[in-house]
Formats: sequence, structure tokens, C-alpha cells
Amino acid sequence: MLHRSRSFASEGGAPVDILTFDDFRDYSALRGVLEERGFLSEGTRILNLWEDLPAMAALDGSPSAQAAATEADAFAAYSPLSTQNAPDLVELEGPHKRLARYADDGKTLLQVDHFRADGSLLLSDRHDAKQLGVHGGRSLTLCDSAGLPLQDWGSAWGLYRSWLDYVVAGEQAYFVVDNKNTARFMASYQRDTAVVFYQVHESHLEDATAGFASEMTASAQEVFPRLDNFDGVVFLTEQQATDVRKRQSDVGRTYVIPNGRSLESAPESMGTRKARAGMQAATLSHRKRVDHSVRAIHLANSLLPAPVGLSVFGDGSQRAQLEKLIVDLQERDNVQLMGHVTNAQSHFKEASFSLLTSTSEALPLVIVESMAAGCIPIAYDLPYGPASVITHGVDGFLVEYGNVEELARCIAAFVDMPPLQMEQMRSAARRRADDFSDKKVVQQWVEAMKHAAERKRARKTDHTVEIEDSSCLYGSGGDLEVRATLKLRLQQPTWQEDIPGFYGRLRIRPGEAFFRAAAGNITRDSSGTYSVGFAFEPDILAAIGSRTVDVYLETRLGGATAVTRMPLADAKAAPRPYATAHGNMSISFA
Repeated sequence: MLHRSRSFASEGGAPVDILTFDDFRDYSALRGVLEERGFLSEGTRILNLWEDLPAMAALDGSPSAQAAATEADAFAAYSPLSTQNAPDLVELEGPHKRLARYADDGKTLLQVDHFRADGSLLLSDRHDAKQLGVHGGRSLTLCDSAGLPLQDWGSAWGLYRSWLDYVVAGEQAYFVVDNKNTARFMASYQRDTAVVFYQVHESHLEDATAGFASEMTASAQEVFPRLDNFDGVVFLTEQQATDVRKRQSDVGRTYVIPNGRSLESAPESMGTRKARAGMQAATLSHRKRVDHSVRAIHLANSLLPAPVGLSVFGDGSQRAQLEKLIVDLQERDNVQLMGHVTNAQSHFKEASFSLLTSTSEALPLVIVESMAAGCIPIAYDLPYGPASVITHGVDGFLVEYGNVEELARCIAAFVDMPPLQMEQMRSAARRRADDFSDKKVVQQWVEAMKHAAERKRARKTDHTVEIEDSSCLYGSGGDLEVRATLKLRLQQPTWQEDIPGFYGRLRIRPGEAFFRAAAGNITRDSSGTYSVGFAFEPDILAAIGSRTVDVYLETRLGGATAVTRMPLADAKAAPRPYATAHGNMSISFA
């Protein structure tokens, strides 16, 4: 995120504000650290809600705001700690003074009052707004320097939206949301002048090898039902975008833009690269599976006349287990755990090859960084990423997912490759890495932002849907087709008729996750009645399993969307087709 922000500022010539909402970091100190390390540059800055809040209060401290504050019941839930005589207040750590009140259990937070540097009350945040002392109901009250209430919000999201409005100040703005937790809130930020993108940084599936319809991660189940609320959703690879389109169909908001990198163009200095040395840049965690790399090096060394080595840059919870594995395999002379370093990328110029053995990725930038340095990547063909970057045998190698033996054979074959062929691969890898240069990636963002802004400005045709009839056909091949006949009613007549788009949605109980399919066939008769049908693949039905789904019809017309619960006539004696013991069709009318 920090790199992309710098590239927007340097390549795109647009200043970038990095917005933060937390109240427990000292951002003045953090800015200094980031600037010292080069993570912030000219044109980029970090803004924090709590640093701006005093200025927001001063802006709201007008006579009209003061008058509103004095109205009866305008701030009924406003009850600062100074008026409660509350015992056992706790002062919280952080960059500004905060006092907290807890319930009798000592764990349930009931209130936090935030103070300015001069000691005056800035904001009172109650979590027991319905009844004092009982958790339930939220009230956040902003105060002037005299402690008088100025503005109240019933949720933190309301406060966040007000701050974003303050930052934007009515100007055209583009937001890129990188944090999946913040994404739920940002999906609710709807402004005509705000174009909001969500960047998907990791696999949305628990096990992407199980197919596009398999179980989503817990965070994706929270965010993906809200993707339609964003003006654009950016995936790092076409593979992942395709899987999501199969699951939720394409409603015109998805873009594929890889992460970019500042790639050095200087020629490789001869003599610095170790011909039989490999490296891996990864956290030592279950997801990165560095143990696969260690085992593969051990197996490769059993095939080679001279040993191959591996340096692993990174740290994590699996370090002790990996150290034991290295000892057990007697590879201490060949495999070294280098720990965490801030310049792991610089070591790609010293290594001949790099390894990637993760369970899942979105777009592993270590592959691009490795290729840019002429270090040949050898990676599991995992979802998602490696196959979107590597052309097997040309600029790197793709190995069957999770196959340690094949990984070992690939390492052994590469280090024994003729030098000329090896140099040809290194040159091809550098050329491929250039496709991920900041200049090219920023241009893709420019085009996506232009498209999303134009789409947002397009005329919306508000409409209602009247479903006249519906049916459901379950095919013997395991597929499902939902059909409907309907009419559209426009809220206002238009001078030209827009072409509607129809989608069927199966929402899985409980929760909000759904599968969506575009209409495969649409007809319209002379009376204006549409007949539509939606086909859901067997993989989708297999993923749903024994759970119940609710069926919805989605209609999109001129940028406006109507979502309608699908009715079904009460047919007491509906015929039910079934297969006999010999596989023939029979129909039950019971």
C-alpha cells in the first residue's frame, strides 16, 4: 500500500493521503520512522482521524452549532465521565489522554472520553447509550473547547464518514481500500464525488484448490457480499477475478491490476551470483510452508553431485520447528535461516533461484522482485499468482501444487542447466518483470479510475420489478435453472430506453454470502413482459450442500439496481421428476 501510494505520487503526479482511524498510535513518531526508511516520500502523507478531530470541532463550533447543542434532548445520551462520579476509571495508553469506564466485570467497555492536549473534553464515546451501566447502544459526542456538545453520531461509522467528508471537503476524490476490516465500513461511504475501490490482496477462499465455489474465508464472507457497493474492485490476477466472476457474475465493477514495483534496470554485475545458491523470502508460518523448501533442498542434494544451498529470509512462529527439521535432515551446512531483514530483495542478485511454496497467494511480489534481479523463480502452481507471472521453462518454473518431490527434481535440473540456457532464462525473467513496473501499473490504475468515475456519473434509471411467475428446474446433471417472468416499471419516463440486465442470486443461510448468475436467455413479448432464466452450475449446488438458500432477482437498469425476493406460487401437487433405479425418468404427482 505504501509503495503504491508513492508510485501514484511519483508516476501519476497526484498527492496521496493515507487515512487512518485508530486512536492508540503516535502518528508523529510513526511518520518519522516511515520517512527515515523511505516508505513515505514527497506527495504522500498520513492523516489520522483523532489528530483532525479538534479542527473538526472548531469548524462545527459556529453559533448555529452552539444553538443546536442547547436544544432540549439534542444530546440525550451525552454524559461525560466528569458528571458521573464514576469510580475506578482507567487511563488508556495512547498519544492523547483517554479515560475509560468498564462494567462491574472489569472487561466490558462502557465509555471512553477523549481529551485535547490542553485537557478539555474532545469526544465522549458511550457504549451504554440506552441505559447507563448496561452495554447496548452507541453515542459518540463531539465537544467544543468548553465541553459543550456539538455533534453526535450513533455509530463509529457515522463519525468516520463525517471525517472523510471533512478531508475531502467536497472535492472529487478517489479512495483505495486495502484493509479487509475497513472495507465493510468503506462500502457504506456513498458520495457522488467519491470513487471508492477495494483492493483484494489475498485469496478469498479457504482452499482455492477446491474450486471457485468452495468455502470463502471468514473475512471474505464479511466483505464479498458488499462488493457491489464499491465503484471498483481490483484483483491482482485474472485467475482470481475469473473465480469471483464465476461465483458472483460480473456486474462491471471488477478490474485486474497487479502490484507494481520500482525495478532496477542496471545490468547484473558479473561474479556476484552463486550458481548453486537458492533463497526464499517468507514469514516462517504454516501458510508459507518453508518446510517444503527445506525438504526439497534435501531431496535435490540426494540427486546432485555437488550440494545446493538455501537462505531463508524471514521470521515467524515456525522457526523452532524448521531449525529441528534442518538438523534432522543433516542440512545445517546447506540451509540457513537468516531471520528478518529489511532488504531481503537485495539478496536476489546473489542467488541463482528462489522458491515459493505457499498454500495461497494473490500476487506474490517476491516472484517479480526475483525475476527483476535475474533470479529464477521456482514456484508451486498455487492459487493465485505464479501462473499469472511465470511462463514455465521460459522465465521460471511452475511445480505441481504441494509436490515436494517434483520441486526437488526441478531444483536439481535447473542448477545443472547449461550456462547459456540459464542466462537466456535470466534475461527473459528480467523482461517479464518489466511488465510490473510502476509506470505501467499506475497507467492501469488511471484507466480504471477514469472508467469507474464515468460509470458513477452515468444516469441512473430508478425502477421497480413486478414478478408475475417463477419456476425452478433441477437438471439430472446436477445443475439448477431458475426462471421468472416479470415487468419493469420506471419511476420516471426516459427519452431513450435502457437495456436491463438480469441476475439470479442464491443467498446462503445463515449469513450474507451468495452465488449470482447472469440471465442466460432473455425474451420480451409485445406486452413488455420479460422472460428470464438463470443457470447455476453443479459446482455451486455441491458447495451449497444441505444448506438453505433464498432466491432473489437482481435487475440493473441505467446504473440503478433493484433486488427483489423471488416469489413462488403455492403448488400443492407440484409434479416432481425423479430417476428410477434403472436411471429412467418418472414423475410423481403425489
